[in-house]
Amino acid sequence: MKRTNFHSHTTRCLHASGSDEAYVLAAIKGGYSELGFSDHSPWPYEDGFVSGIRMPLSQYQDYLDSAHALQAKYRGQINLRVGLEAEYYPQHHGWLTEQKDSGALDYVILGSHFDAPEEPLYFGGNLNRQGLYRYAKHTIRGMETGLFCALAHPELFMVSLNSFDADCEHISRDLIQAAKALNMPLEYNLSGLYPMSWRTGLGYPLPQFWQMVAEDGAAAIIGLDAHNPERYADTQVYDKAAKDLADLGIKRLESLPCLNQKQAETA
Repeated sequence: MKRTNFHSHTTRCLHASGSDEAYVLAAIKGGYSELGFSDHSPWPYEDGFVSGIRMPLSQYQDYLDSAHALQAKYRGQINLRVGLEAEYYPQHHGWLTEQKDSGALDYVILGSHFDAPEEPLYFGGNLNRQGLYRYAKHTIRGMETGLFCALAHPELFMVSLNSFDADCEHISRDLIQAAKALNMPLEYNLSGLYPMSWRTGLGYPLPQFWQMVAEDGAAAIIGLDAHNPERYADTQVYDKAAKDLADLGIKRLESLPCLNQKQAETA
């Protein structure tokens, strides 16, 4: 079975550990054929806002330089990709599109944690009905831009909720059907299988959600959401996730569709 991961962070996001090279070496040792760095995107804030959970813009070029240097150093041992995990912020979407179009990035995945750069509403918080529908509406708008290659942890809204009620089911159906229509894989995020001090609800991956994915025929891609190199060593968790998806009858992609398209265009 081929192991790949396109969701991996660096210390620049302020809540990860380990050197960039340590992630690459751990992935090689774990038998991964592809690794994608996708640290939390910086943003060109205009009001002096400073986020405590993402890469500062001042470190962005260092992030690119480091990843590209590792690409060259380990060519032939692992296929290394350079990307970002980013929110959909309309006011900064042009900037993010420019980064992708410049060729510096291979891909961008949608990590819909907030709907505004100042991060006033966390979509993994204890959302009420209005917040749930706000999450779904905003996230689908981001998916429809065509910039993002996958939706990370689509059931993030369950981090602080203890009941998968009718509203949760409704927005899940909307997200899943949008992903299927857009040929965008939904990420089966393995970080939720580990202890998280900030999780108070059911969390993810959520069995009810993935049963709906199976029913609607959307595709999945496994993501480690690695915040430390050691996550690559836990191959049993990865392999079990692949088996669980297969048992559900869910198509599991080994690469991001946008990367396959880019490879075909340059062939």
